[in-house]
Amino acid sequence: MNRITLLYNTFCNAGKEIIDPSTFPYREVGPTRLKWWIGFSMNLFAKGYLGAEYCGLENLPENGPGIVAANHFSHLDGLIINGASAYRSRREVVFFAAEDLYKKNIIFKTMCNIVNCIPVKRNQTDRVSLLKAIRLLKNNKLFGIFPEGQRSRDGKIGEAKDGVAILALATGCPVIPVGIDGTYEALPRHTSFIKPSKVTMKFGKTLKYSKQKKPSHALISEVREEIMFEIKKLRNEAIDWKENRLTA
Repeated sequence: MNRITLLYNTFCNAGKEIIDPSTFPYREVGPTRLKWWIGFSMNLFAKGYLGAEYCGLENLPENGPGIVAANHFSHLDGLIINGASAYRSRREVVFFAAEDLYKKNIIFKTMCNIVNCIPVKRNQTDRVSLLKAIRLLKNNKLFGIFPEGQRSRDGKIGEAKDGVAILALATGCPVIPVGIDGTYEALPRHTSFIKPSKVTMKFGKTLKYSKQKKPSHALISEVREEIMFEIKKLRNEAIDWKENRLTA
């Protein structure tokens, strides 16, 4: 069984598996009011210190499941997306978080502890983490994923992995593409100080895919590339939108 088939079977069979709750790091933060204050604080930091601006927030669903897919420049990306979502509808977005970084990077660990994250093993098929992601979506949560699988090393968007397409096709959940600009300048790799930087984030229209039992490799590749095309387009539009506002 190849890696793609294994990943897909993991998603499709998730509802039939039993997960030990003690191994499930996702947590409810408490009352909706408390969740909103956490999101409000993230949004206040993003807007106040980073000058963050959001475009297309109306494309974030106010209820039901959704896969938020964005380019990945910085550890700040997930925090700012959560701030935007809280600002829009008081909903949190649960992201995967690299398990190795969570254990050794204090800044990354702190950020993961502020928001809900699912630790995932990199460079291998982490079946348990995938099951946790599918469980969230089945419970009508918003799940966030960075299709590139890692932060950019040079401020450019990299190639996507198959995970985002497999997740979309296996669940039939809508995908909300997001283009981010400015977080690389604020907190790139191998730095620990957050610099003020004009951050812009654009949320695109929902992409919908019908649930598939056995998608071909060609279909998985097509969906992956379509999602990444939208993310890259939105990032370019975010840059243009920022420049137009600065010169207005």
